Amino acid sequence: MANLFLNTSWISMEVLRNLKNALKVAEYFNTDWEKDYEKSWAVGTTIQVKFPQQFTIRNGLGYNPQGINRISTTISLDEPFGIDFQWDDYEAAVKAERSEEEIREQYLAPAGVQLANEWDSRAALFAKNNCSQIVGALGTDPTSIVFLDQARARLLQKAGSYLTKKRAALISSSMQTNSINTPVTSLFQPTDAITEAFKEGSMGKLKTFDVFEEQNLYTHTAGTFAGAVTVTGAGQNGTSLIISGTSGDTLKQGDKISLANVNFVNPRSRRAPGPLTPQTFTVTQDFTLTGGADTITILPAIYGPDPNSPDGKSQYQNVDALPVNGAALTLWPGTSNPNGASGTVGLAITPMAFAIVGMRFYLPKAVEARSQAEDKATGIPVRFVKAWDAFHSLQINRFDTVGGFGNLYQDNAVVGLLGA
Repeated sequence: MANLFLNTSWISMEVLRNLKNALKVAEYFNTDWEKDYEKSWAVGTTIQVKFPQQFTIRNGLGYNPQGINRISTTISLDEPFGIDFQWDDYEAAVKAERSEEEIREQYLAPAGVQLANEWDSRAALFAKNNCSQIVGALGTDPTSIVFLDQARARLLQKAGSYLTKKRAALISSSMQTNSINTPVTSLFQPTDAITEAFKEGSMGKLKTFDVFEEQNLYTHTAGTFAGAVTVTGAGQNGTSLIISGTSGDTLKQGDKISLANVNFVNPRSRRAPGPLTPQTFTVTQDFTLTGGADTITILPAIYGPDPNSPDGKSQYQNVDALPVNGAALTLWPGTSNPNGASGTVGLAITPMAFAIVGMRFYLPKAVEARSQAEDKATGIPVRFVKAWDAFHSLQINRFDTVGGFGNLYQDNAVVGLLGA
């Protein structure tokens, strides 16, 4: 009797097709750095990506050279996962399907959809934990489409919109039900036909966003402050912040905070683009305060003005002032009762916010069957290997994929959409 999966050249492509057609979050991640993992030498699990140099303006004709000060981010290839299944030779002889149509329907399509769901879930978690800008209140759904206008405006204010015209609003079904109702459905513009055909939850274009109902968004539960939490030490900058609060106060990875009288500026003008608005930062790891001076890590890095420059501005300035000693921290600004609050974090996202990378696996030769395919749009690879276990008389089938994520313009090119 013919071996199951004897013709395998189409298997990884079929799984990849199902995976690609189900992606929504990961589709809006940037893939430009995937090629760095295709070098002829091992580059390690993490690569460094430099941002373009930023400059300030000189007044007059006098020559006044600026220092070159490159800043960078990292992208990690550290998340391998896959799907495995097997059957013994008796099961293959009397129970297994034979036709390619049955194999496609019963095994390959489910494998592709599940791999895609895992990629999207991991991408949504990374985005939730690393985006800094937010609109709305954690735990409360928006009741109108104003939240999309607020997100669009924030992207413009942070100069994120100029980076790309491709942007999506990924919202929960609850957010859709409470904010986008019958009176505004006529405002939607139809999306691309391919997107409509393959993307479950595609709603159309609204407020410059391709809007999707996304089921892989994450619920976030905020940390807790028993009393005031304040900055310890004036003039702090960078990604570390020394703070003091009550022993046992908690900060959770992905929590958003603001600092009193530290407002964001447009990265081009270095001025507040309208009314003063607190800069929000995302906490990068869980932390429990000791009651003394504690150091937490945040994104983005704090870059304040430069009083020694001709115009008082600095190259990478993102706030109008550095925090003063004793400046109050606000947990989840815009949320009236943030302690322990829980809610969904949607995403107004562009491809310049985060990076996604993938890499092909070694393709073994001493196996019954093997194939590998890669989605050029996302860099995500899928490898299929079938091998026979002579000790247990088993036919082993495995699908493998590997990838990882990194921050690009996480403060400029994505906005968290808060809901219930």
